[in-house]
Amino acid sequence: MVGLFSVTILVLVAVVAGTAVGIVVLRIWRRIRNRRLAALAAGPRRALLAFVADNGEEGSEDLIAIPDDAWSAALPAALGLLGKLRGDAHAALVSVFLHRGAARAALTDLHARSGVRRARAAQLLGDLELREAVPELCRLLTDRDHEVRVVAVRALGRIGDAKAAWRMIASLDDHDPVPSLLATQSLAQMGREAEVVLSAALDHPQARVRAVCLDALGLIGATGAVSRMARVLADDEVLDVRVAAAANLGRLGARGALKPLTDSLDPPAPDLLRAAAARALGDLGAPAAVPALAAHLDDGEFQIAHEAAQSLRRLGPPGIAALRERDNDHCREALALVAPELVGAS
Repeated sequence: MVGLFSVTILVLVAVVAGTAVGIVVLRIWRRIRNRRLAALAAGPRRALLAFVADNGEEGSEDLIAIPDDAWSAALPAALGLLGKLRGDAHAALVSVFLHRGAARAALTDLHARSGVRRARAAQLLGDLELREAVPELCRLLTDRDHEVRVVAVRALGRIGDAKAAWRMIASLDDHDPVPSLLATQSLAQMGREAEVVLSAALDHPQARVRAVCLDALGLIGATGAVSRMARVLADDEVLDVRVAAAANLGRLGARGALKPLTDSLDPPAPDLLRAAAARALGDLGAPAAVPALAAHLDDGEFQIAHEAAQSLRRLGPPGIAALRERDNDHCREALALVAPELVGAS
């Protein structure tokens, strides 16, 4: 029994010692490898920095000629620059990546079994702003991996091709959709070319989709969609969607938004919508909204009166004059935030 115990102890000691030696060897190997990679990447990094400093006008041939092992070592730095650069420098660095076959490799990796590889490939194609990759990236909008779908949405936004708008809107109806804010930003990056698609999607059966499209229309300044958004404000069955319509009508700053918003200040509109309309009229910046807002400074619902007062403050001298004519807590609170010279001028 004692002999068996001794053998067991010896085996355990040997295992521990072997593990310790393995850890030490692994650390030494990693240190050597990192030093080698740092040495390989040093030259390409200097070339990349010089290239960016020249705004991409010179040095692209030198980057294309870098040996593959050295380029691989410097690739994280190159990818970081690619995601940050804009304008001529970005276009020049994209040309370098294309000459090195990065786009072909990334398009192939979009079909990889590994979700990490698919996501990395999608991000690279987005940073390259490669319009040819849009159909393949749209396919990833239904990928089984949530993170891959998120990266695909971000990449499509970076590319900014409005042809992807319908596919992205359809993906919002998925059982595990991407975050609404991310989808909104990506759709907005597609610009005015996506306005028709976004306006049409305001009839989508899913309230979340309608709200995202309203926010995207507001971000791109789609003044042509004012009448369509006004109908949503008046008739949509979901209160949160009507509130989103009010907020984005104010954001657009279009004259046609004045009447729909003032109409939403009064009952039978729900109090939450009335408050949103009061706030949106301040964002609208139209002095013509002053009488409608002043009429609600004594509203029985605290939030509505508060928003009306704050919107009047933001409308400048006409609104400030209306606040001075009324003596209540909401008006005093709003006037306290106004510069003294503006109070005197009104």
